[in-house]
Amino acid sequence: MAVRGASVPPIVEVPVEVPEVVPHEENQKSRNTSSESSSSSSTLKLVHVLFRHGPRTPVNTYPKDPYINETYEPYGWGHLTNPAKVELYKIGKQLRGRYRDFLAPYYQPDMIRAQSSASPRTMMSLQMVLAGLFPPENTPMEWNLMLNWQPIPILVEPEETDVCLRMKVPCPRYDEAVLEVMNSPEVKDFHAQNSQMLQELTGLTGLNVTYAHDVTNVFITLLCEQTYGLELPEWTKEYFPDKMLPLAAQSYIYDAYTPELRKLKGGFFLDHIFEQMQAKISGKLEPSDRRMYIFCGHDWTITNVLSALGVWQPQMPRFSALIAFELRQRDDTGEYFVEVFFQNDPDQEPEQLQIPGCDKQCPIEKLLELMEPVLPDGSYEQLCLAKGSGDGAKISYHK
Repeated sequence: MAVRGASVPPIVEVPVEVPEVVPHEENQKSRNTSSESSSSSSTLKLVHVLFRHGPRTPVNTYPKDPYINETYEPYGWGHLTNPAKVELYKIGKQLRGRYRDFLAPYYQPDMIRAQSSASPRTMMSLQMVLAGLFPPENTPMEWNLMLNWQPIPILVEPEETDVCLRMKVPCPRYDEAVLEVMNSPEVKDFHAQNSQMLQELTGLTGLNVTYAHDVTNVFITLLCEQTYGLELPEWTKEYFPDKMLPLAAQSYIYDAYTPELRKLKGGFFLDHIFEQMQAKISGKLEPSDRRMYIFCGHDWTITNVLSALGVWQPQMPRFSALIAFELRQRDDTGEYFVEVFFQNDPDQEPEQLQIPGCDKQCPIEKLLELMEPVLPDGSYEQLCLAKGSGDGAKISYHK
């Protein structure tokens, strides 16, 4: 019996081009991979990659969903589909192509650190990307002539303490601050302008669709059902995706609407990678041969981090969306700068982003200065203390 969403391209043997082994010093040199070449040559020193997990089955649904009892075999609820695995493997190969001259020609433990949120779909996604990034065939790491794959360790921080990727650690002040945004005049006006559609969606779905976040929840469920191969209800033809899209996308703006919200949700990740960049510059990074950190998170991980950088635009973050931070050193002056790239579609080339107030090749000192308002100036527990402005209500987020 055919399974919806389970079709994959036929398995064929694909020859893997193995990069020539070059001396360590020469391998540190990297061709300029940005969309706009530097005015002077530079050397790539460190890369941070953050991406969202691949396409999945729905995590939750709505009361009037005709597929509320669907089992989503063979995957189950909230898990990667087979086409997602193909897409993620492709992304790994893209990263190998982009950083071929920077990474060693085969996997070495000190060279890369891979971390995922505590979610099966992110852990599986990271495994697929690593499989495409480091195929062992024709390298010293080849161990099975019948299997062009090798185990690469993935680190996972428990959800209870993960403030960088999963971002679900309870934060009373964040809950208050989001409701303050929802009750602000401009946001109230936005919802008032869309009140008719919110009421209609409430009746059609059986959910209390009050905020843009509620629309996002339904939107993602419909998208996952459609991708899996289910025929959506007749009512969705009028609303999904075009009519719902502006509200669904706006919820990510509200998640990080103020500097305080950006600090609480995106600031801790940025602070983490900035510390690693500074350690690399000062020669204190351990291990000293580390060249890449790669992280897998969720849609809100991507949007909160880019919002903290001041570069997120109203749109839906796609499954497998990817951010790359490249720390480079100019060969003539020795100055360090950072370039940021965003790929919201694996079939498109990454777009180079420009952080407000800085050049696309942003000097590290300037970047740290610009980011100071959104970097944590206290512990998570301290920053999350409630101020008493709320009544305990919370916005309903997608899981």
